[in-house]
Amino acid sequence: MSNCHFSVTKCNYSISPATPYSNFAGDNTVKLNPIFAACAVTLGLASAMPAQATDIEVYGRAHISTDILGDGSDYGLNVSSNSSRLGFRAKHQVAPGLEAFVQLEQNVRFDQRGGDFATRDSFAGLRGSWGQMRWGSFDTPGKILRADADVFNDRLGDLRNVAQGPGMNYDQTTGLNSDPNYDQRFRNSLHYRSPSFNNITFDLQYSPHNQTDATTENDFEAISVALNYEANGLWLAGSYEMTEGAELDPSAMRLAASYWFTEQWQGITFYQKSSDMLFGDRDVFGGGFKYLFGDYGLMGQAYQASGNDLDDTSATLVALGLDYYMHEDFTLYAILGLTDNDDQANFLVSGGGRDVKLTPAVGNQATGLSLGFIYNF
Repeated sequence: MSNCHFSVTKCNYSISPATPYSNFAGDNTVKLNPIFAACAVTLGLASAMPAQATDIEVYGRAHISTDILGDGSDYGLNVSSNSSRLGFRAKHQVAPGLEAFVQLEQNVRFDQRGGDFATRDSFAGLRGSWGQMRWGSFDTPGKILRADADVFNDRLGDLRNVAQGPGMNYDQTTGLNSDPNYDQRFRNSLHYRSPSFNNITFDLQYSPHNQTDATTENDFEAISVALNYEANGLWLAGSYEMTEGAELDPSAMRLAASYWFTEQWQGITFYQKSSDMLFGDRDVFGGGFKYLFGDYGLMGQAYQASGNDLDDTSATLVALGLDYYMHEDFTLYAILGLTDNDDQANFLVSGGGRDVKLTPAVGNQATGLSLGFIYNF
């Protein structure tokens, strides 16, 4: 690989000739691992590019937890892989002031095996002093806003437990639960991000058809826009997102803010107004905090999901956790969480970016204790 300029900025290891292959017990056939095969192809393509202009990055995250989850009637011990991932990035200066870039990222299931290629943020684009354009499937500006305000993003107690998903549309008569999702990766999408101007950035993402296959009618359009301001420890953000459906067009307006009062204390607040859902509008509101001391971080958040047009459909989410930052790329944590549901609600505490979820029976509490680690490489 003497002609390949291969820079890996987040991992430090060597790739041996045997790495892309795996042997299975009882089978003498050597089988090609698809993920490592993709890596090998990526590196092979890079070797054909001019050495001085191409940067390749291999990165990932192993996020695993051991959880005791309860549904209000019983509880059990579980292992969960939480948005663990493996990704590849490349960038190339194609002209003065113009850079082409690409990313391929996929979920990795450490808990129950498997994972499909390019299932997470995967895109290609161009950027310069005018901003950047991307094409592909990736987190919307509205989802990024919620994640930035979420103290327990991808963990037990994730804000998504009450901001979207099971519980939002439950019908005690028919048992219908349409699970509106305001934290998507639009399919077939185009995204523009502005350069920062007076500490303000603007994002616009649009999908002409947020479904599979081609279309001639553009019946399932989707849009997500956001405005962010960040300076001197203060962050202010707002977003609007709408996904066109067959009958309803669920939408969500989100507002968030955070401020570092000292180098140790951060306060966070979030509000969501979701509309055009099967059983009426809902509000989600609340806040969280982080307190850093030494190699530790104490954090918590509490959110209330209001009832919709049906009676007794509200819920309260509360979570408290402790992080131990053993290394800049390795964190140990413990979280205790509870979602208290009204008689006709069934919101989770273990949903969000986690691969193992437990849905409580209608009217039951959802509880959890999670011990986990996050290793970024």
